[in-house]
Amino acid sequence: MCFECICFRLRKIVNSSLFFVLLALLACSGGSQDAPVSPTYTLTLVHVNDTHSHLEAVGLNFWIDGVRTTAQAGGFPRLKTVIDELRANDPHLLFLHGGDALQGTLYFTLFNGEVEFDFLNLLGIDAMTFGNHEFDRGCGPIPGWIARSDFPWLSANIDFTGEPAIAPLVRPYLIKYVRGEPVAIIGLTTETTPLTTLDVGNAVFLDAVASARAQVARLAARGVNKIIVLSHLGYPADLSLAASVAGIDIIVGGHSHSLLGDETNLDLIGLTPAGPYPTELQDPEGNRVLVLQAWQWGHILGRLNVRFSPAGEILSSEARIILPVGDTFVQNNTPVAPESQTYQDILAALAASGTAAIYAEDAYAAALLAPYAEQVAQYRSVKVAEALEPILRGVNSGPGPLACDSMLPAVPNARAALINYGGVRRDLAQGDITVGDVLEVMPFGNTLVLVDLTGAELKAALEEGIDFLITAYGSDPVYLPYVALLKFSVSLSAPAGLRVSNLQIKSGAVYEPVQEATVYRIVTNAFVANGGDGFAAIKNAAGFRSDTGGVDSDAFRNYLAALGDVSNPVEERITVIP
Repeated sequence: MCFECICFRLRKIVNSSLFFVLLALLACSGGSQDAPVSPTYTLTLVHVNDTHSHLEAVGLNFWIDGVRTTAQAGGFPRLKTVIDELRANDPHLLFLHGGDALQGTLYFTLFNGEVEFDFLNLLGIDAMTFGNHEFDRGCGPIPGWIARSDFPWLSANIDFTGEPAIAPLVRPYLIKYVRGEPVAIIGLTTETTPLTTLDVGNAVFLDAVASARAQVARLAARGVNKIIVLSHLGYPADLSLAASVAGIDIIVGGHSHSLLGDETNLDLIGLTPAGPYPTELQDPEGNRVLVLQAWQWGHILGRLNVRFSPAGEILSSEARIILPVGDTFVQNNTPVAPESQTYQDILAALAASGTAAIYAEDAYAAALLAPYAEQVAQYRSVKVAEALEPILRGVNSGPGPLACDSMLPAVPNARAALINYGGVRRDLAQGDITVGDVLEVMPFGNTLVLVDLTGAELKAALEEGIDFLITAYGSDPVYLPYVALLKFSVSLSAPAGLRVSNLQIKSGAVYEPVQEATVYRIVTNAFVANGGDGFAAIKNAAGFRSDTGGVDSDAFRNYLAALGDVSNPVEERITVIP
């Protein structure tokens, strides 16, 4: 057992013993008229993460009785209604943000982060940790964002000594007194940030586990025995942290965009969780640790009510994830009539999920957002570039290869790019290309994900993606994935698993054969990274993986703007053998 673990354990025992001595003295000195002393302490915790500039509600697809059903989910005005309701029940609740408040919509493009923090202030955030995307415009804007925030920014494993404008503004932890009890909140940020964002300047990212262990020891020495880690490490890393560091009670996570919840209930609305909410583990001393995360984009608001012993050990918890939606629904591109039986069936499925519930938007917050929303709507008509000819979808032409090309400057650590055929939804006509056109070509708001694949895994992924398309559409050579810095041949008449040959990757100015055992870092979209359209090999790859948080349509827009005049690609990346 490590020395810090022994100290922490002794501290908890001493605190517990002192408490019960005081409790006994109070019982002996008081009469029957004295108020009873409760031996436990209850804390309510509410949290979001990875809101990514999604200030407005967005359409979210549910599957109810096998039918795709779209509802307007999240949005800060709707979140305001939910948090106000929760605060009415417990005005002492803690409200935490797990990082990546920025990047992902035109709000960030147009307003440079100012609106996001104004609305987080309106929601009443108590603390936030740095996400990797807080560095997407370098270190320059960060002091202004922190100054604009009515809450502290926390990170115990970023050394900002080399960034003197930021260093005095950031704390490793916050001690918040909630109903007279000290509750500590430690911030942690993923160490992969320098690999997945623009520029971290002179900030140095330290080992998250070692940093957490050091801060827990300091807090235990101060007698604090209720410790929350506010983490932007990702769900798998949070699970590892919980099992590695003694003294952490709750980990409120972010970064991996993980939906946690009850699998049976969520299946009623077509959602699949990555794990239970909360996910419970034991620390090295055998104490309970609860790991939380609230998906992405403000779709989910997590709420945990936890009861502690006097020694700071978790005795019990009650938890719920809340997915707030509007009261209008669309099925098969047709609005569902409120008086219909279908509408009632949708309401019943939402209620049965224990998660999705209808909430109205807060009128005050909606009014504050309206002028910004109008500017965003107007921006959609802004010209991005000029198409010198029709940019029509084809194997080696059209928006698909251009979209792959656009991912490489957006994620410069990638060796190649790959996206699914269905990720590109329309052609571009000759003439002006507007922001609206870009968003119609790539309408899903997919984030860009870095994945390490062996050469064998890369080939298997291409085989799977092509087999999926042949099964869906037949052997039409139009339906193939899109790539950049890769070349290969496809024999459409060959058996499944044997269709891809002569797979090459660009190295410098030339293409060289892909080696089965060599690891290649590929950028793709989140849909493909999660196994969409048959790409199971990418989903199941065990190597490095990081969701950069950058949005595919943003990368495409920036790339087209840099080109100015846009023509069809001419490189033969995929050779089709009938």
